[in-house]
Amino acid sequence: MTSPTPPSRPDRPRMQALAEAVLAGGDTEDLLDLLVHTARTDLGARSAALALPWRPGAWAYEIVDGPDGAELLGRPLEPDSPEQRGLDSADVEALESIATLRIGDQERPALLAAVDAAEHGMGYLAVLRGAPSAASLDVPDGFTLADRERLDALAGLLALTLRWPSLRSTVEIDDERSRIARDLHDLAIQELFAVGMELESLTDALAAPGEPPSNTRIRSSVAASVHGVENAVAQIRQIVQSLRRERPEATLTEQLRHEVGLATAGLGFVPALRLPPHPAEMEAELPAEIAEDVVAVVREGLANAARHAHASAVAVSVSLTSEGVDRVIQVNISDNGRGIDPSVQRRSGLANMSSRARRHSGWVDAINLEPGTMISWRVTLPPA
Repeated sequence: MTSPTPPSRPDRPRMQALAEAVLAGGDTEDLLDLLVHTARTDLGARSAALALPWRPGAWAYEIVDGPDGAELLGRPLEPDSPEQRGLDSADVEALESIATLRIGDQERPALLAAVDAAEHGMGYLAVLRGAPSAASLDVPDGFTLADRERLDALAGLLALTLRWPSLRSTVEIDDERSRIARDLHDLAIQELFAVGMELESLTDALAAPGEPPSNTRIRSSVAASVHGVENAVAQIRQIVQSLRRERPEATLTEQLRHEVGLATAGLGFVPALRLPPHPAEMEAELPAEIAEDVVAVVREGLANAARHAHASAVAVSVSLTSEGVDRVIQVNISDNGRGIDPSVQRRSGLANMSSRARRHSGWVDAINLEPGTMISWRVTLPPA
């Protein structure tokens, strides 16, 4: 049977525009939503879904666009399903040869593309059509080879979206190195080069036959050289000081209050911030990398509340407590919004928080309240 052509076929400029949107570095969740939605509309599919790892050896549908969202969103993959086995073995060929996915009690024609999400692990992007019929030889029923190429391209953009925050930090480091090298060359090194030329000229004059240079000439050359060295030292000091100014030493409390202030515009009100009675003691105890993750988790949680909760109140609580011999930092972000479906075990907004928790052998959970939701993130501090 001949596979039907999707109702609309995006051109190259559209893919270029999507790539530019990813490289512009917008909100990761918004970009993932856009790319999954594009997969559904560009391929004329019923639904599109992105499956990513949510703990070691387990995957779940994090983003779903289309009428199958109620059935798929947050649902973990079946342990012995073909797609789970393909992800377990990181077998891209086996994964992309899957022609159907089970949705409820139905098998639906599906086209899958592997998504390499770096430290997040491997996942896949799937598009689904309606009821199955006779399959073609090259791709699942209802899909064309052009669909395969389009889905692969979108899967590549999804991988870039998931990798871009770490790639962008590397680019920023490279840019900073280039700036330092440029400043050293244009300022300090040029000044020292001039000093070298002045001293070389004086040396040649002293070694030349005939009348030696006057004491005035010698004093002038030495004074100019000393002045040049002092200028070079001053330029190097300015470069070092500019590097220190690039990262102001704001305290954890100041950074958290800054995030609360930034979130006010998106929420429409000021969220509550609760800290320990003596926050300076907490700041002294937290390793720098965990303190950075605490700020990032608060930022992500407030952004999710502004985007999804439709709440009239949001509270952020940061606490440091003892549990036996361990010291535990816990961040709770709660709201009185519409809450989440209890059957949803994983949402895309938790992906970054989960990744940050896993780096320190911690965890994150979403807890239903009456009404609303609480995101709880906790990490055990390393031994002192």
